[in-house]
Amino acid sequence: MKPTIVCAAAMLAAAGCASMSREECVTADWRAIGYEDGAAGLPVSAVSGRRQACANKAGVTVDMAAYTDGRSEGLGLYCQPSNGYAVGTRGGAYRGVCTGPGEHAFLAAYETGRQLYGLQSAVTSIGGQIRQAQYDLRDVESQIAETEVALVSPGHDAHERLVLLAELKTLSEEKGNIETALVALHRDHERAQLDLADYRDDLAYNGGWRGASGSTEAQY
Repeated sequence: MKPTIVCAAAMLAAAGCASMSREECVTADWRAIGYEDGAAGLPVSAVSGRRQACANKAGVTVDMAAYTDGRSEGLGLYCQPSNGYAVGTRGGAYRGVCTGPGEHAFLAAYETGRQLYGLQSAVTSIGGQIRQAQYDLRDVESQIAETEVALVSPGHDAHERLVLLAELKTLSEEKGNIETALVALHRDHERAQLDLADYRDDLAYNGGWRGASGSTEAQY
């Protein structure tokens, strides 16, 4: 059975539990804390903030033996290739915590997932740029329409009409630049989608992340 989760924030950052209260320091289960840090793939330095906080607040010394044992157990869960792939597909950072003969399998799966994440991110990013450019284009077209209406409206002297014509020329150039950029963005988006589809096909053909590693078990 897994140890009780003492600090869920340990899943997010090495300093997640650095602000432990005096009571938490006194009652801390250091093995459970170590397990959570290991399962989150955090380096052993993650305990440093807690060590200082508990020393200052409660005069409590971290039980490093219990913490290390718990962390080693947690790493056994973290350092599986299946988890490496999952971490990679989330764009998560790997902190070099998996060692031994199983590290290669973990890293292969992690890099496979990381590459998939990168390709997906490219599609998403370019898609966002296209939406922004389309928004900008609509805005410029609206400004052009307003300027054209103002240009033919009565009540403007020659100087004001010259100013409006200059604004219209600038807006027209901006519209052209956006339209040119959109052509390139659509081309890049299509290429990124094809790259992503090809990579997914390769993953399916090779059996997913298992195709990049010879084992589904990792030693740490």
